[in-house]
Amino acid sequence: MEEETIITHLLGNSPRVRLMDLLIIGRRLEYCISDMAEYAGVGRSTIYRMLDDMLKNKIIVKKRKIGRIQLYQLNMKNPRVKLLVKLFDELANINSEEEIKRQTMKVKIKR
Repeated sequence: MEEETIITHLLGNSPRVRLMDLLIIGRRLEYCISDMAEYAGVGRSTIYRMLDDMLKNKIIVKKRKIGRIQLYQLNMKNPRVKLLVKLFDELANINSEEEIKRQTMKVKIKR
């Protein structure tokens, strides 16, 4: 069973959401089609269809090529992408603070 992330918890567990989850969490990394397909739990052809739309809307950008393998990365110059990343970071911060409180309460109860 897949672990639920902040993004999939809020937006659902569709292949597109899982792909965005990967790209936002690893925003400084570059990904090939196979890695994206494996993480999203879909075939490469499905990723190619999603990428066409994401490239057109400048959500992702083509980075370097290694042999015949094209690598892609989240486009951090896109204002909409920046906003999504900021939202993710804020939600992660809130979740972290809530988890710290829960853990602190567990420690106090055990004493």
